[in-house]
Amino acid sequence: MPRRGSLWPWLTVLAASGAVIGAIAWDVWPRTVDLSLLRSRASGAARAPAPAAEHVRVRLFFPQEAKPVLAEEERDVPRQTPLPDAVRVVVKELTKGGGPGTVPPLPPETEIRQVSLDAFGILYLDFVAGIEALATGDATRAGLNVSAVVLTLTTNFGAVKRVQFLAAGKELSAQIGSADLRRPLQPYFPSEESQPITSQPQETQQ
Repeated sequence: MPRRGSLWPWLTVLAASGAVIGAIAWDVWPRTVDLSLLRSRASGAARAPAPAAEHVRVRLFFPQEAKPVLAEEERDVPRQTPLPDAVRVVVKELTKGGGPGTVPPLPPETEIRQVSLDAFGILYLDFVAGIEALATGDATRAGLNVSAVVLTLTTNFGAVKRVQFLAAGKELSAQIGSADLRRPLQPYFPSEESQPITSQPQETQQ
């Protein structure tokens, strides 16, 4: 007569093996799911396009090569929130020059050392190099260079009322016509004998 219960040891081993396998699967499966989610998120982030840089339109003034007048040009530049950074961007555009028939008021090697604005609206432009071009050469051309820089900065930044030029932290001793570089300068055209530029009110149509 066969002995009953001879299968119980095998069933016990089989049950124990199933428990071990189940525990291992339970421990590994969540980690596998988490890794797949991370890979999916990482690939999605890599495909996302970078946000486009915000730009702002500025008005630039350049001396004309053939005539003693200034030419105005509009240009889109990257928006900069701190005023000193925004001023640096605009001055850099001036060094690049404008359209045909114009010359840059400052040479390409112009470098600004520091920019600051006081409570009276005076913008202090402290140059490392390139400032000498403002006061050298023909007096008319030098006056146009100064006027182009001052007009550009006062036009694009409402808080800027006058501009003081500095070189390595020191005031300049040059005088161009009626423009004394030792003092803060208002926006003017050289032919107008330093008279400030004022906006004329537009007539309203009935």
